[in-house]
Amino acid sequence: MGLIRNIINALFRRGVEWNWDEPPLSTARKQLEASEKKNAGTTENPEKTERIKKQCKSCGKTFSVDPSWEHIPNYCKECKQRFAREKEEKQRAGAPRKIRRTCRSCGKVFTFPSTLEHYPNYCQNCRKNRKQEMKAKYGQPVKRAKGENAKA
Repeated sequence: MGLIRNIINALFRRGVEWNWDEPPLSTARKQLEASEKKNAGTTENPEKTERIKKQCKSCGKTFSVDPSWEHIPNYCKECKQRFAREKEEKQRAGAPRKIRRTCRSCGKVFTFPSTLEHYPNYCQNCRKNRKQEMKAKYGQPVKRAKGENAKA
């Protein structure tokens, strides 16, 4: 499916009309080949497209976006990161409560308190198993004295 999407996007960027009467893959390949033949004599690169200039709806900063992206963002990278931090702070605010998550390893639903600094992605059993696997693979972690420099 990704190949078809890439071909259709390339055709769209070149302004090629789409023929919906034929099967999509054969039509796309034919039109892409025809477009490449037509552009073969030109000196400009047909694959190089100008980036789209967008203005962030939150801070007004101008940023550029690749036109081949399926979703064109409305916010700059910095504002997205700020929104994510604010969302996490809201989740942590208020009275402590239990948060439910699905374990990435076994799929089991587990809970943990909202007061944790880092939210876990694995249930207690899977965390224990991963810890044992890491110890077996890399050995015991080196414990440093409090005053010892981390670079040493």
